[in-house]
Amino acid sequence: MKAQEWNVTVGSGKDQRKLSVQLESAEGSQYRLRIGSEVTTVQVVRNEAGSYSLIDEKGRQRGIDIDGTLPDLKLAIDGADAIAVSVADAQSLAASDAVSSAVGEVRAAMPGKVVKIVCKVGDVVKAGQPLLVIEAMKMENELRAAGGGRVDSIAVREGQTVEGGQVLLVLGGAA
Repeated sequence: MKAQEWNVTVGSGKDQRKLSVQLESAEGSQYRLRIGSEVTTVQVVRNEAGSYSLIDEKGRQRGIDIDGTLPDLKLAIDGADAIAVSVADAQSLAASDAVSSAVGEVRAAMPGKVVKIVCKVGDVVKAGQPLLVIEAMKMENELRAAGGGRVDSIAVREGQTVEGGQVLLVLGGAA
């Protein structure tokens, strides 16, 4: 897996922080994680849906509970109160800022596996409507339509492994 990078906004109001996060597969279930200027290697263990353990190179373990779907999540670390987290794919951030319409290609933000396709060719979708679910980094991520449109084509099938940036489906203007 090539390195994936995101711009992450943590918290809200005066406590809001913006961070650059980069994740790269090391070996097995280990990943090299960079948050800002800090780099560490972590092992990720999925305990149950939405609940993970991260074990760093010094053997310290953190419990992470994830609620929600990308791009907006709530994270609770070691049982503390959940904090709001908003994630934007750094590689496509400029492109998404320039496009206000949902019309066009929907691409995978990172490598993963297509778990479920919720729409079919010809469906007219509304903003926020689920399109498909991808499992990446042991998390299920529901991709939703950014705006209204018609599903012109679906380029993947359930169970298929996809690469970051790969076209998943194409939305055209609603008829």
